Amino acid sequence: MTEKRREKRVNKLTKSKKKKQTTVYVAIAVGVIIIALSIFFVYSNDQAKERGKAFGKALEFIQDDLRKLTHSFDSKVSMFKQGNIGKDMFVEFAEKHEREMEKIILRYDNLQIPQSFVSSVELFKLSAETQLESDNYMIEWVMTGDETAQIRSDSLLQQSFEYEMAALSKFKLAQGQTNP
Repeated sequence: MTEKRREKRVNKLTKSKKKKQTTVYVAIAVGVIIIALSIFFVYSNDQAKERGKAFGKALEFIQDDLRKLTHSFDSKVSMFKQGNIGKDMFVEFAEKHEREMEKIILRYDNLQIPQSFVSSVELFKLSAETQLESDNYMIEWVMTGDETAQIRSDSLLQQSFEYEMAALSKFKLAQGQTNP
């Protein structure tokens, strides 16, 4: 009888030790999972910041290239109006300008845009497209002398400016949402 009791106690102690070991293993596993998740979230957050910086730089390059190209076109228009370059030279420049503008506009489609910036990028692109349309009417005016083409160009230029101002506003608003 005593041996049976002793056996029961030993079995009880063994079961108790096994329960404690299982509990320790579960606690260690939970701790490892918590640490792994913490590392994942920190890494994921860092990656999101890096993607955001890359997006910002890419958009900045597009806008800078667009500004330079637009300035160059405006300069050539002024030179034509002053008689410093002829119609043929202007038209040759204008054809190149058109191709470059189209390339820049396509670059908007290649951006990896964070969701909060989608509407601002769409407006930046619309501004550039409207700018190109304005430039095309200006080219038509140079080629034909049609004053209505110049008026239409000026109107589209104003519309392009308004789109860009709206894009900047939405961009700043989205920046505020991502950097509380």
